[in-house]
Amino acid sequence: MRSPFSVSAHRSAYRRGSGLALTVVLCAGYVVWSSLAAARTVAHPERHPQTTWAPCNRNSRNGRASTFRPLSDIRAAQLVTPVPEDRPDNATRYTIGGVGHVAANDYVPSRSELQRFRRARTSAGQPILEFNSYFGYVDGRDGLRHPSTDDLIQWVAHKWGIPENWLRAEFVQESFWNQFQLGDEAQVSARWYNAYPLQARVPNSRRVYESLGITQEKWIPDGSVGAGTEPLRWESTAFNLDYQAATIRFYYDNPQRERSAWGDRSYTPCQRWDSLGGWYNPYPWGNGGQQGYIREVQGNLAGRAWLAPDFIHWRPSSLPPAVKLR
Repeated sequence: MRSPFSVSAHRSAYRRGSGLALTVVLCAGYVVWSSLAAARTVAHPERHPQTTWAPCNRNSRNGRASTFRPLSDIRAAQLVTPVPEDRPDNATRYTIGGVGHVAANDYVPSRSELQRFRRARTSAGQPILEFNSYFGYVDGRDGLRHPSTDDLIQWVAHKWGIPENWLRAEFVQESFWNQFQLGDEAQVSARWYNAYPLQARVPNSRRVYESLGITQEKWIPDGSVGAGTEPLRWESTAFNLDYQAATIRFYYDNPQRERSAWGDRSYTPCQRWDSLGGWYNPYPWGNGGQQGYIREVQGNLAGRAWLAPDFIHWRPSSLPPAVKLR
């Protein structure tokens, strides 16, 4: 999922120059990065890091009830080690078209909003809880008081049993951890244009950004993608993360053979990297886009990109025009 805002310009910064000067700059930069990363890790050691995948559903091939269950929201929250905020916009109140909103990191989905989400249907008319039974656990109710973006990533990693550094690396790729991120620009009908939130519409056109938030959750009004997720996908960082992690575990676990029901003979459950890469493009399993995405996330993971100074100190050059921080 690609974005209109530049979250990747920093990647070219260390490629400029040549010869000995470049070598000196790179070496110095690495020393600074290593020192800052080490200091940050030591300053905020996690008490209960999620470093492994929770075991795959043992019934992934026979269609019986899934043996995997996510942790409760409360239990997952108890395992979070508070970390300072690197993305202050995510933790700041804002307005859209003059309408006030609480900070996305603080937004708690209401009971009625969750009911609407769970009652949604796909474009084929299938209830989303039949399409992916794990969506029944998605609520974005982290129970944390003024959580940082990293706190929420830890929470969702614990809840769904996915290594937190894998998710940190993936969200660098998706949005640079920016909940206001827009992506996947598309031309739509006038009726669909008005269905998208104001900040996702390109003014004076029929173009919109279909993907929003830290995970770039995509939504199409006919329910073909992201059915039921609008507007929670952008209102709540926690919901955006919760939905994405439930989707990854769906690919991993194949609960009640719901993923196998797609008729994709290349699909195999219990594949860790392919399951994470399925967020980019899950069909057919093992497609080139999925594999390329996996390589990009693996690069972020190997370099611990979320600890680099150019990530920690990054700020978006602009917000969507309709959005104003308060």
